[in-house]
Amino acid sequence: MEVDTRFYEVALDRPTGIEFATDLSLKFVYVMEVKENSAAQLSATPVEVGDQLVGVNGDECIGQAFGDVAGLLGKQPNEALRFRYFRGSKQDLLTAVGREDYVPTVAKVKSIQPDKTEAGYEIAAGANLRDSLIDNGIQVYNVAQGRFTNCNGKQLCGTCVVRVLQGTEYTNSKSIDEENFLRKLPTNYRLSCCVNAYGDIIVETRPPTGKKLIEFT
Repeated sequence: MEVDTRFYEVALDRPTGIEFATDLSLKFVYVMEVKENSAAQLSATPVEVGDQLVGVNGDECIGQAFGDVAGLLGKQPNEALRFRYFRGSKQDLLTAVGREDYVPTVAKVKSIQPDKTEAGYEIAAGANLRDSLIDNGIQVYNVAQGRFTNCNGKQLCGTCVVRVLQGTEYTNSKSIDEENFLRKLPTNYRLSCCVNAYGDIIVETRPPTGKKLIEFT
C-alpha cells in the first residue's frame, strides 16, 4: 500500500512556537502561525502554516473540538509533544481518511413548533439558524405578552430561543455571553441567532422556559 506522504510526525520541545486555530465550527485544529526560530520551524520537518493537526501524543484530533485538543496539549507539561500533521486542506484530509461525509456542504433543518407543526428545509452548511428559520417563514420569537421589538439577530433581546433535539454536535459551541444568558436552562437550549448548523439538526422553536426571558413594557 502506498504511503500518503502528506502525513508526517514531529516531536517538539516546549514552547513549540505554534499558534493554532479552528474552522467556524470550533473544530478541526490547524496551524495558524509558526514563530520565527521556534522549535516547530527549526525541526527536521518544519511545521508549516495551514497544516492540519491529526494527533497529539498518540491521540487522534481529527474533527475534535478546540477545547478537547487544548486539553491534550496541556497534558504532561514538562514533556515534549509528539504531533502528527497532514499537509493539505481540511477536505483533503477528510478524503484521505475516508470521512468525506463528515463535513457536508448542505445541512437539513427540521423545526417543531409549539403546536407540533413540523417544517423541514435545507441550508448551506454553516448557515445561521435564526436567519434560515425566518427565511422559511417559521416564527422563532418567543414573546407571550407586551410590546415587542426584536434585535434582528444581534444577540440582545434573547427571544429567539430554540431547543436542539438532535444534532447538537453539528452546531458551533456557545459563546460566553450565550452561556451566561441561558445558564438556568438545559444545555440544549440555544439562542438561534448564535447557532450555525454544519450538519442535520432538529430544533424545537419557542420551547418552554419556565420564565419570561425578557420583558417589554
